Amino acid sequence: MGVTEATTVGGQLGEFAAGLRPEDVPAEVVEKLRCNLLHNLACAMGAHTDGGALWDAVRDRRPAEASLLCDGERIGAEHAAFANGAVMHTRAQDDTHFGAKTHVGSAVMPAALAVAERDGLSGAALATAVIAGCEVAAAVGERLVAATTPRGFRATPVFGTLGAAAAVASLLGLDATAAADAIAIASSFSAGLNQTWIDGTSEYRLEPGMAARNGIVAATMAAAGFHGAGHWYEGDAGFARAFAGDRDAAGGDWELGRRWRLMDVTYKPYPVCAITQSPVRIAIDLAGAHDLAPGDIAQVRCYLNPADREYPGTVNPGPFNDIGASLMSAQFCVAMALRDRSATLEGLRALQDPVILGLVARSDVLGDERIPNLGARVEVDTVDGVTHGADLIPDAATYGWDWDGVVANLAAMEPEIAVGRAGLDELQAAVRGVMELERIDPLVRGTVA
Repeated sequence: MGVTEATTVGGQLGEFAAGLRPEDVPAEVVEKLRCNLLHNLACAMGAHTDGGALWDAVRDRRPAEASLLCDGERIGAEHAAFANGAVMHTRAQDDTHFGAKTHVGSAVMPAALAVAERDGLSGAALATAVIAGCEVAAAVGERLVAATTPRGFRATPVFGTLGAAAAVASLLGLDATAAADAIAIASSFSAGLNQTWIDGTSEYRLEPGMAARNGIVAATMAAAGFHGAGHWYEGDAGFARAFAGDRDAAGGDWELGRRWRLMDVTYKPYPVCAITQSPVRIAIDLAGAHDLAPGDIAQVRCYLNPADREYPGTVNPGPFNDIGASLMSAQFCVAMALRDRSATLEGLRALQDPVILGLVARSDVLGDERIPNLGARVEVDTVDGVTHGADLIPDAATYGWDWDGVVANLAAMEPEIAVGRAGLDELQAAVRGVMELERIDPLVRGTVA
C-alpha cells in the first residue's frame, strides 16, 4: 500500500503538497516566489553561451512538450527539465536556501515549468506548486544538511529531488496519499556528491537538472499507481540514516504552511558561490576605492566563518580546468574581482590567466569565528607596505532582496543576457503577473532572443 499515515514524515509532506492552494499562501510568500522566478530565469538567460552542449544533448528528444530555456525548441518534458535545471545553475547564481545549503529554485522550477507548459496549466498553479516544492526541499534539507555535507553529499540534488516531486505532484492534482508516494519514490532517486567542487568539474551544473527530471519521473510513477516506502525518511534503512548517518525519528511539528522557508531564500549579485559573494564584493570595492592594479598587490587574505571556509571547494589554489573550480574557489574569485573590478561568467572562464593565477598564488583563505556565515573580511597588502581592508557582515536585506532588488540586479546582468532590454521587460511583466496567467508559456518563451 502507499503512504497513508499522516504521522509519518512522508505523510505530512504529502498532505502539505497536495493540499496547498493559492489562497492558502500569504501575499508576501507569493511576492517572494515572483522574485525567485525572475531571478532564476535571468540566471538561465545569463548562461546562454554555455547552453549549447546541453541543448544539443537533448534536442531531438520527443514528443514536443516543453521549451528549452534560451533556445526555444520544444522537447520531452523530462529532458527539458533536465537541461533547464542545468543551464539555470550554470552560473551558480541561482537562489539559495542557505539553511538547507540547497538551490531550491533550480531543482524545483524546471520540473514545474516543464509539466505546467506540457499540460497547459495556469500561472497560479505553477506558483503554488513551486512554493510547495521549495518548502518540502528546504524543510528536509535544513534538518539534515549539517550531517549530510560532511559525508560528501551535495544538498541540492539530494533534497531538491524531493521538492521537484512535490511540485509535480501538486501540478498533477495528486491526492495526499499519491503525493506522499511521489516524494517517497523521489527519495530513492536522490543523489549527488560534493566532490565536483574539490576536483573542479562540470557535473555541478547537471545535478539540479537531474533532480528536476527525477522529480517528474517520481510523481509520474505515483500518478500511475506506484507506491513508495511509508517510512522512507525515518525508517531504519531510510533517508535520514542513509544520508545523514543516523536515524531521525522526526517527531514534532514541521511547521509546514506556517513557517514559510521560502522567505529565507537569498540571491547572488555575482556568478560565484554564495560563500564568496561577500569577499568578491569587498575586493571590487577595495580595488576601486584604492585604484589597485594587480601589480600593486603583494598579498591577499580572505577571512571567512570557519564553517564556510570548510565547505568543499572553497579553499582551492588550483589547478583550474573548469568553472566548477573557479566559481567555488575563494582565491580565484577574489583574484578575478581584483583584476576586473567585477565578477562575470567570462572572468570565471579565464582559467589560465597569468594575472589571476599570480594573485591566487599570493592569496590565503583563513577562518575567523567572529565572522558570521556569508560574511567576510578581505585584506590586501600592497608592494609599498600599505594594507587595505574591509568587512562585510550581511543582514537580511544584503542578499534577501525584494522585487526592486531583483530587478536592479537584472539590469546589472543585462550585458550577459541575449534577449536585450525589450525581452527582459517582457519577461519581467510576465513574472509580475504570474498569478493571472492562463498558461505559463510567456515565462519560458520570454527567455528566447
